[in-house]
Amino acid sequence: MIRHNRWLPGIFLVTLLCGCAKNPLTEQQIRDRNGEVLPIEFVMECPAMMNTGNAPITRVQKDQFEFEEGDVIHVSATFTLLSGEITYDYDCLELANGQWTSREGNDPNTPAHPMIWPWNADKATFQVYYLAHSSGILVESTDRLLDQLRAEADPVYAEAVDIPYGGAVHLDFRHLCTKLTVSGLKEGEKEFWLQKTHLQDAFSLKRNADNESLSFQFMEAPEALRPGEEHRVIGLSDGAGNAVFYLAPGDYSNMSITYPYGLAYLTLTDIAALGNLKPNTAYTLNIMPGSGNVDEADEDDWWPDPDDDLNDVKLDTEEINGLLKAIHDGKEYISKSGIPLLAANESGTALLKNVDFQNNPFIWQVLPNGTVFDGKYHYIKNVSGSSLFSQLNGRVSNLGIVGGEITQQTDAENMGILSPVSSVSAMMNNLRLKDISLELYPSLIDDVCNIGAFIGNNSGSIYEIKLGGEIRVTIESADAPGRVHVGGLVGQTSGNVSDVSLLDDNDPAHIYVTCDCRFHEDAGQSKTEGDRYVGGLLGLSTGEVDNCTISATVTAANSQGVLMYTGGMIGMLRGTDEGKTANSTAISLTNSIAACEVTGGLAYPLDNTINGEGRSYTGGLIGYAYSVTAITDCKSLGKVYGHDYKSDFFPYSNAYYAIGGAVGQIYGGNASISNVDARSEIVTSLEFPRNVLYFIGLFAGRSDLDYKAGNSNHNSGNYDFIGEIGNIHY
Repeated sequence: MIRHNRWLPGIFLVTLLCGCAKNPLTEQQIRDRNGEVLPIEFVMECPAMMNTGNAPITRVQKDQFEFEEGDVIHVSATFTLLSGEITYDYDCLELANGQWTSREGNDPNTPAHPMIWPWNADKATFQVYYLAHSSGILVESTDRLLDQLRAEADPVYAEAVDIPYGGAVHLDFRHLCTKLTVSGLKEGEKEFWLQKTHLQDAFSLKRNADNESLSFQFMEAPEALRPGEEHRVIGLSDGAGNAVFYLAPGDYSNMSITYPYGLAYLTLTDIAALGNLKPNTAYTLNIMPGSGNVDEADEDDWWPDPDDDLNDVKLDTEEINGLLKAIHDGKEYISKSGIPLLAANESGTALLKNVDFQNNPFIWQVLPNGTVFDGKYHYIKNVSGSSLFSQLNGRVSNLGIVGGEITQQTDAENMGILSPVSSVSAMMNNLRLKDISLELYPSLIDDVCNIGAFIGNNSGSIYEIKLGGEIRVTIESADAPGRVHVGGLVGQTSGNVSDVSLLDDNDPAHIYVTCDCRFHEDAGQSKTEGDRYVGGLLGLSTGEVDNCTISATVTAANSQGVLMYTGGMIGMLRGTDEGKTANSTAISLTNSIAACEVTGGLAYPLDNTINGEGRSYTGGLIGYAYSVTAITDCKSLGKVYGHDYKSDFFPYSNAYYAIGGAVGQIYGGNASISNVDARSEIVTSLEFPRNVLYFIGLFAGRSDLDYKAGNSNHNSGNYDFIGEIGNIHY
């Protein structure tokens, strides 16, 4: 439904009387035919307003309904002399100290040249334009974006024709724009964009040097006005689903209403009532989704094809450093070629284009606490040699990273393509990762190492992540007595992770996680400590994990460790003895599916441990679930391999092995485990007697309680539902 109204007559008059100090008019010295001062009276009527109830919905200035100090009007006069000859003049009047006076030139030594009546004039026609915040005397032209009308007056025009010499000049301003109010939009939004083919998103006022005439036109913004940006007109929203646009008159029967930065929202086609919007007229369009003329986009329409590089902006090292520094500082950034890449507001920055780092080196930056970096559904491509951020304390949203690679030969405490570490204040949501490879090859790991494709060590919140192409995380070391946490997304997380899935595109998406960490063996020396937590999504989690679906190949086949926990989704899900952390956060895995091939590592006992036990626990979902709050509504698919991939394998004395279709080992009687379906096949030919510490179960290798009630398995093999129940002290 659309309605339109003429803007009603103005309610504010400004009288301009020449030569009268008490009236707001320039003090022009104007002489009549007898040489005496003859005042010219301008009667100026403010742009009209239209009211809805008691609320005016148009304005001269935002929240203001009269001219203010510094406002400028441009006046062009065509004089017809008594002889029939035509002459012209131009003047720029500025409201200063309550009076309209001729504007001085830019040169302070140049006096004003006010427009005067020729002594032999018969009549005159006046053209007057008002542009909000005009810079002053018009030399040639001024070009403006309609975007600026969000906080300024729309341009207005008045014409007084054939005014006789000495007569009052009545200026009745009219709006040059058409005003369109669109209702029924999504509530809570601050602004919307209007876009269409050949959109006239700018206007120009020109002064003809030959005859001093003024001409106004709407136009498509040239590159100088909108360098590298999309054509659009921005409309402010009241938050209740109503947005106001000031537009060039014309045909808007086919157009798009988008979210900021051109994110697809509504496409309007063949709206007949919008076919001829006229100037100085207000229209209201009520959106009715599902009408056949309105198509509403979903979020997937916002993401461009990650493999399309046509509009990518390629950056060198200097530009990459400048961009990242601007993100840190919360400032806008423009490339060397003049393309705006980063917009800034009070909360942070927004990426305006896909950017290609071209595998150039760069200096990473911290993302400060409270700072938002909004990718606006754009991609950063070909990141090489370093994480984007050295530490993540703020928020990263709506960003894709395509083609990221870090290869390092020396030890790293934390490693991830977005950041090695994220603090508890960090938030990461609606992100896409495609074709990411992290490889770490230190000769020695004697401390804690956290490595994940996304984040190494996470304490913040991660949600709405999509993974595409090949995600590869590899860590190898011939001498690793330290602790290693390695995951397809995150190495170690105490923060919550949710809504992780694979990209639904034409390319197969898969995660490859490889841990190959061994002990250095010297003749006559026993093996030292070494813990490995390996998962397709997370190496170690002490938080909540919900609604995650992955496909992965997870292998620790060549690893040696005292503690070897390998899972399709999570290597180890660990709580306290009470099943919660100190701040009562739940430790859980819920509503998740892992379609994985999982191979655990080799466990070795230590003489210097309290109980002298080594452990290798391998599961289709979780390697080891220790004192967790809940594992519910989950499914494991794929295969879980036994250790007969090693020739002549036989468990060491005092080294425990547990293999399960869903979980390797479960410990902690407070856990709520329900509606978990183990479908992962157990692939092994090993058969050990009960006195050997090697346990296989279709659901779990070992557990402290019988969890058969409320859970299920759809895999096969001559194994019990749980390999061993009870008799577990760790």
